Amino acid sequence: MTKRIFTLIENGGTKGSPFSFSNLLMRSPLRYTMMERRFLYKLSEAIKMRYEEMGLKMRENWENLVFNMTDKDLSSIGGNTNVVRTYKTVRSLAQKAIIQFHNNENDQLVIDYFHWIDAFRWNTATNDYTVRVSPELYDYVICLTKSFTVLNLHTAILLESKYSQKFYEFCCQYSGDFRFVDPSTPNETYKKRVFKMSVEAFRFTFGLSELHDPKTGELLEKEKYTRFKTMVEKVIIPAQQELYKLYREKRSDVWFDYEVAERYGRGRNGSPKSLRFYIYTREHPKSKDPELDRPCKDGEYLFPYEENKIKRPAKRKQIKQTNWLQLDETFQRDTILQQLNSYLDKDEVDYYMEKIDKEQLRCKESYSQVIQVIYEKQKQPKFKNANKSYQRKCLINFVFTKNLQEYGWDIKAYSQDG
Repeated sequence: MTKRIFTLIENGGTKGSPFSFSNLLMRSPLRYTMMERRFLYKLSEAIKMRYEEMGLKMRENWENLVFNMTDKDLSSIGGNTNVVRTYKTVRSLAQKAIIQFHNNENDQLVIDYFHWIDAFRWNTATNDYTVRVSPELYDYVICLTKSFTVLNLHTAILLESKYSQKFYEFCCQYSGDFRFVDPSTPNETYKKRVFKMSVEAFRFTFGLSELHDPKTGELLEKEKYTRFKTMVEKVIIPAQQELYKLYREKRSDVWFDYEVAERYGRGRNGSPKSLRFYIYTREHPKSKDPELDRPCKDGEYLFPYEENKIKRPAKRKQIKQTNWLQLDETFQRDTILQQLNSYLDKDEVDYYMEKIDKEQLRCKESYSQVIQVIYEKQKQPKFKNANKSYQRKCLINFVFTKNLQEYGWDIKAYSQDG
């Protein structure tokens, strides 16, 4: 049974119809061009409709899963002026292998090599094309008992970069009630639609790291954008800008923000170890204020955790903060930074500022509270007349660990061992 591949889509739904895409394929290394992925989106939708029409619930029924195409179908992917380019895209897919890493029932690593398209024919007389889908896709694309993500076909086709396509898949995958669990912060609960990924895993998933055949050691893919800054400029930011633009134009319902979650070593100069991504949707926007529903700017902070609903203990004594609260928040932060630079080393300053900034996101009086406890300590003659070593120990072992408890919070003493 053959039918025009995209007639199925045109007759079976709207241009904004949802379609399912295997999570296993989405987690695979990004080895397809933007045009190849566009074709695969439409092919996935066509397979889904054929599945529903023919009841392809048995693997044997996939042996003759064949679709016909014309130049009109090719132009629906790449445009009327790019039919030859789209033809080359389909031809390349017939030659390009999918690589899948997974563990079998015995927890043994198994590596699969197969194709989306195992046969591609062109009839030179009728100018028709025939595509036969590989039966191996059954376990990955259409087996609905496995995990999958629903994407919007119209949005997916609009995207003009393979990295934007990959990020769009991620945004759809984590846009529901997903809640990331981080074993490194057991006392913190992540907000929904926030997830952390190591830089190493990110590079692998986005096809930026070297890919070798595990048996022969043969280099299959070269490393790309080795510097973190270059990776951000070439991969993350353009994808964020494209998705956000479509979101603002109401042609997409999702976009993302990001930040460095962890660094190697102490302070802000260490190389990035992991990233956090924040997924925003129309139902769950970044902010109800349209002016703030936008990508994070330099100097702004994102906060990944749920606010602490536990009430802080009652203050043992009332400390006046009126003067500090009247200061602009930026000025408060600069004041703290100057105070810490007077007593602490750079790594220590970075550590405490990170903790204080996070607490300020929870409670807008936190900056003024830090200024107050440091001010109270500075007034003490013993502190005022002491050397820098003693003053440093006072801040680390008393001001931040004990004095801040007057306001119901504290900061664990800095340690070079983490």
